Amino acid sequence: MDASVEDGAAGLLVVELAAGESVLAASGALVDYVGELRVKQAREGVLRSVANARHRERTPVRVTADAATTVRFGPGHRGSVVAADLGENSVAATRESFVAATDDVRVGADRVGDAPARGSGLFLTTVAGDGTVYLAGRGRVERVTVPEGDERVVAAANVVAFDADADVSVERVGATEDAAPACRIRGPARVWTATRPAPAAGN
Repeated sequence: MDASVEDGAAGLLVVELAAGESVLAASGALVDYVGELRVKQAREGVLRSVANARHRERTPVRVTADAATTVRFGPGHRGSVVAADLGENSVAATRESFVAATDDVRVGADRVGDAPARGSGLFLTTVAGDGTVYLAGRGRVERVTVPEGDERVVAAANVVAFDADADVSVERVGATEDAAPACRIRGPARVWTATRPAPAAGN
């Protein structure tokens, strides 16, 4: 498998698959392909919590090539795509930020905050394993390292992903009930942010 990310605000992930190779992708992320492939609901490597998630359309699918195939994936919104190597870390991405991942990872579901469905938190897709996950965000996606002992507060609507073991809490910025939620991320941690906000923080 060989993958590359097209630059720009309308970024795409281009994957070259040999016969028998697979990639995990968000349902609906496949744009087009040249070659032969099969798309099936992912089971192995995908936790039951994802398959039973409220937003079933977000359940990852497994895309497998039957011959040498070039396939393109894109997010459900205009924005850039970036690669995040997992290594020994796992990443928690907001639901709409997950585009695809190499086939050697495990995908699960989580959330942060008390009431993500009401905008007081985020539904998350967790990705773990020695592989690569591809993330998307509106505008430009930036990776920031928060040192140990430091904190970074990011508007929830601009959060793309963060280390799954990071200490993250959701709070309101302001005293009013309709104040925008924000994520307080305590280091050490990596966090990916988008320069443009999502329409609703509770995706």
